[in-house]
Amino acid sequence: MVDVIITGESGKLHAVYHKSELEAAPLAVVLSGSPRQKCHMNDRASYAMFRAFMDIGFSVVRFNYRGVNDSEGSIGTTSENMLDIATVIDWIQNKNEDSDKIWLAGHQLGAWYVLQAMMRRPEISGFALVSPDPSVSDFGFLSPRPNRGLLLQGANEGDEANAFGVHLTQILKKQAQIDLETIRVKNADANYSQAADLRQMYNDLKAYVGRENADDKLL
Repeated sequence: MVDVIITGESGKLHAVYHKSELEAAPLAVVLSGSPRQKCHMNDRASYAMFRAFMDIGFSVVRFNYRGVNDSEGSIGTTSENMLDIATVIDWIQNKNEDSDKIWLAGHQLGAWYVLQAMMRRPEISGFALVSPDPSVSDFGFLSPRPNRGLLLQGANEGDEANAFGVHLTQILKKQAQIDLETIRVKNADANYSQAADLRQMYNDLKAYVGRENADDKLL
């Protein structure tokens, strides 16, 4: 993996990129949580998601939104961060023109960005939501977009978060025709603070993506 600089709307975006050795490898973009909660591309959850895709043969990129660490500009709004996400998606697709699959994975607020990006990018072939922020409840951007994906939550996130996961699954099915497979990581909190919990999240994500990507090849 290498550090790269991607030119964004408000200046340079700092990213880390891994290029797969596999021919026409599928792509992935990893989205971290809210910068206002000290989330960034090198936090535990973002790195674990990145490694899960990397270790099953994807070309994958993670990055800092504008105003975070070495990315230029000021911390952005949702619409500004969505512009950065679109820039990074375009960047990795341009670097891998022979690839026809791209996945998104996001943690906390990044999970919401995953869903919004899916509504705007019909080429997204798979996705994973890792402990989505339950305080965000705006579903107005959803429209029919038949797909399937993964919802990962820590079993110790609390009753409110787990109930929200059930609600999110129902809303996505009803409004967007999206089916979620749900996995709850035993003993984990929303940040996967313990090494064993982080490892389990990594293993569950890797297993799901590997299976779904393999199934897709048979179609």
